[in-house]
Amino acid sequence: MSYDLITTVYLNEGAHQFHGFGELAPAQLAAAAGFTLTVACPPSTEQIKACLELVFEQLNIDEPDQPWALKYRLAGHRSLSVGDVVVIGETAWACASSGWELLTAERLHGALYH
Repeated sequence: MSYDLITTVYLNEGAHQFHGFGELAPAQLAAAAGFTLTVACPPSTEQIKACLELVFEQLNIDEPDQPWALKYRLAGHRSLSVGDVVVIGETAWACASSGWELLTAERLHGALYH
């Protein structure tokens, strides 16, 4: 059995976004891509983190092999970076200088509806 995880990538367009999600100025997120990731086992924290790493890699390499990453590149989006957000299923994660930071619904809402 496989599980589909609805995934959305948001680019942070706020001032000083590369310092981290909302660190020096409020985050201002704009949707850049939406796609489905399919995993073989029920989603766990480890599975979600593996998906985050896949998204990060595919949106930062010169020649991605995933159709959703190719579409992202063809749309002219920049690389995924610190301060940007990936929502997988019901969890939102901000790209940090090292790893990912789990966001609360309130922080995500504030950045989406600025």
